[in-house]
Amino acid sequence: MSTATLVHVVVSGLATGSIYALMALALVIIYNATRTLNFAQGDMLMVSTFAGWAAHRAWELPLIVTMLVAVAAAALLALVIERVIIRRSIAATHWDVLIITVGLSLMLRSAAGLVWTHEDQAFPSFFGDRPITLGPVKLAPVSLGIIGGSLALMLCLYGLFTHTRVGRAMRAVAQNQRGARLMGISVERVYSLSWVLAAAVGAIAGVLVAPVTFLSTKMGIVVINGFTAAVIGGFGSMPGAVAGGMLLGVIENLAPLYLPSGIRYSVPFLILVAILLVRPAGLFGRIEQRKV
Repeated sequence: MSTATLVHVVVSGLATGSIYALMALALVIIYNATRTLNFAQGDMLMVSTFAGWAAHRAWELPLIVTMLVAVAAAALLALVIERVIIRRSIAATHWDVLIITVGLSLMLRSAAGLVWTHEDQAFPSFFGDRPITLGPVKLAPVSLGIIGGSLALMLCLYGLFTHTRVGRAMRAVAQNQRGARLMGISVERVYSLSWVLAAAVGAIAGVLVAPVTFLSTKMGIVVINGFTAAVIGGFGSMPGAVAGGMLLGVIENLAPLYLPSGIRYSVPFLILVAILLVRPAGLFGRIEQRKV
């Protein structure tokens, strides 16, 4: 295999890994604030991307406005779900909430099929089709665009969590909810904000990846890879979510070059098992010790 081919595959893997990382971040944002897993995150991504696509088709909107429509739709959907369903289940166990989100996932998938279609749809891309040539290496603009857009969003999230009052409030709630309440922080408001922020991250990921994978009601399955990436990195760790997503994407794209093609879809779980055997808390996770 030539160096040019290897570079192309690695860059494609980083692009795939960027989407996994964004999905992992969305899961971790909600988990850190509420200690619950949202397995409807992938289908919320799908519905918001469909909303942007429908607006683009109806009014021929510029792509940046299409993305803003998708983000707005995601934020509204997340706010409704959190206020109407999740908050009313506050007395339930985390496992109960997880089952609720699985049910929501199925409902959203069915609703999207009824409102729009279950068929694959072409989604406009921000990036051109003409390959970028760097010496012997040819790179797809969409891969570079996804990597660049994802990294920019990750930097924005880093700035939000480290340099704003809202970010500090979310970090405080993640560390100690009772202590955050005593400091005057509205934990319920942070819950809502975490759902809205995670949905917005998912919507941007959906708009970035839809031109590559096509827009369909099945694209929400990416939540499984996002969850795997988050566990690999150490669930609850945002740097771990990014590292886990990138690592997963690159290895998933390299695997078919050295392994039978049929094993590709098993690679994420093989990586997950291998890393957890060596580091049970993940790459960046910490094992919590509790007194009993």
